[in-house]
Amino acid sequence: MQARRRKISPALFSGFLLMLLLGSIPVAAEKQALAKPQKVIEGISTRMADILNHERERLKSDPGYVYRLADEVLVPHVDFDRVARLVLGKHWRRANSEQQRAFERQFQRLLVRTYSTAFIELDSNWEIRYLPLRVNKKGDEVMVRTKVLHAAGDPLDVLYRMHLKGGSWKAYDVKIEGVSLVTNYRSNFTKEVRRSGLDGLIKKMTELNDRREKKKVTS
Repeated sequence: MQARRRKISPALFSGFLLMLLLGSIPVAAEKQALAKPQKVIEGISTRMADILNHERERLKSDPGYVYRLADEVLVPHVDFDRVARLVLGKHWRRANSEQQRAFERQFQRLLVRTYSTAFIELDSNWEIRYLPLRVNKKGDEVMVRTKVLHAAGDPLDVLYRMHLKGGSWKAYDVKIEGVSLVTNYRSNFTKEVRRSGLDGLIKKMTELNDRREKKKVTS
């Protein structure tokens, strides 16, 4: 019998990717010998924890600050090119190079802004436990499996898909309780492309990003 999946909100997706990469979640107390892909997550967490724990008020009052942190810390460790290809699916292959670049840029803006907003709003009382890695035969694709313990409810299974690119491990998908971020976005974008075409989707994303940017500046 197939297990029932929990409904995962977009904000929870957003918060998990940014929170786990930026580091407001303390790692489980017991020492583990972590592999390199796991160390990518742990290392950034350690680096940023002090800032996030001691500058919470600035994060709330200065949206531009958390955006800068996301650009500095999140962006280098996510393969946005691969994420864009996956979420657009067959529409990526049908797009011309100009459309591909425009979509990728706006999608990256959308993710960074959405994750940054969710990050400020979510509680930081979490604990990560790393489970054994799943590695492909070539050793260049891994699933970083974690269990996240939190006070609000049952433990959550969170899985990162990562691959080697240019000698560095980069994330390109995250699954929470079996629900994929990539699949979630692909479903929404496919509906929009059917309604208004790829150019219409890019225009809508651009307008949304510009409104958020204007709101940030005004604030």
